Amino acid sequence: MLEDVKTRLKSLGVPISSEPNNQDEILLNFSIVKVTNHINNQTNLSEIPQGLHEIAVDMVVGEFLYAKKSMGALSVETLNFEAIVKQIQEGDTNTIFAIEANSTPEAQFNAFISYLQHNETDFVRYRVMLW
Repeated sequence: MLEDVKTRLKSLGVPISSEPNNQDEILLNFSIVKVTNHINNQTNLSEIPQGLHEIAVDMVVGEFLYAKKSMGALSVETLNFEAIVKQIQEGDTNTIFAIEANSTPEAQFNAFISYLQHNETDFVRYRVMLW
């Protein structure tokens, strides 16, 4: 699954360090274990079903990006969380930003992370009863 996650991150333009035992690798492995355990606990299965593989990969990517952003370690050059200036007035310095609460770049990125984490995914089809 690690290679699939790295491929998905690469397709999103997120660089991953190739050094052995780097912080990204450790965080990715932790995210894989966390998501795998979550899916296995929800389905009562010992391994992730093939039909949930892509969901699991996206969930790992979401966990990874969320953790990196939370730690302040997200270094994606293409992401810019600064507000766009709509109007500047020089006399008495009046600056107005073009911001709506849900349309800032950071809000859009957070929505994308939430989408990747699949918080609302229902695993009913794969759930197994244990006796």
